[in-house]
Amino acid sequence: MCRVDIRGSLARLTGRVRQHRDALHFCLRFALYSVLAFIALFALQDKVVEPFTQGIAWVTYKLLRAMGTQAWRDGVSVGVPDFAVQIRTNCNAIYEMGLYTAASLAYPAAATQRATGVVVGIAVLYVVNLVRVLSLVFFGQLLPEFFDVFHVYVWQALFLLVVGGLWLGWVGRVRPVA
Repeated sequence: MCRVDIRGSLARLTGRVRQHRDALHFCLRFALYSVLAFIALFALQDKVVEPFTQGIAWVTYKLLRAMGTQAWRDGVSVGVPDFAVQIRTNCNAIYEMGLYTAASLAYPAAATQRATGVVVGIAVLYVVNLVRVLSLVFFGQLLPEFFDVFHVYVWQALFLLVVGGLWLGWVGRVRPVA
C-alpha cells in the first residue's frame, strides 16, 4: 500500500516556488512579452516588418556598392553577378530582436537600464544581421556549394549565440531591482 503525504508534498512544492519566485516571475514576464511582441509583429507585417526588411536590403545593397561590388536591389532581393538573395521575414532578425527585447524588458532592472539594453541590443543585432546577409551574399557568389550550410546551420546557430550572449552580457552589467 502506497501512502501519499499530500500536505508534505504541497509544502515542499510551495517552498520551491518561493525559493525560485524571482526566476518564475521572469519566465512568466518573458513569455508574456514574447507573445505580445510576436502578435504585434504579425499584426504589423505590412507596416513595420516589410519596410524593415526592405531597409535591410537597401543597406546591404549600399554596403555592397561601397565595397566596389557590382550589386543590384529589387525590393527585398539583393544580387551580385552570378548570385542573389531574397531577404525574407525570418532573415531580417526582427523576431530575434523581439525576443531579445522581451527578455530585456522582463528582467528586473531599472527602466533606464532596460531601455538602454534594448536600444543597444537591437543596434548590435541589426549590425550582426547585416554582416550575416553580406557574408551570405559573398558565400553564394564565391562558394555556392556551401551557401545552404552557412545559411541554415552556421549563421542560425551563430545568431542565436549572439542573441543569448548579448543578453547575458547585458544582465551581467545591470543591477537587479527587487
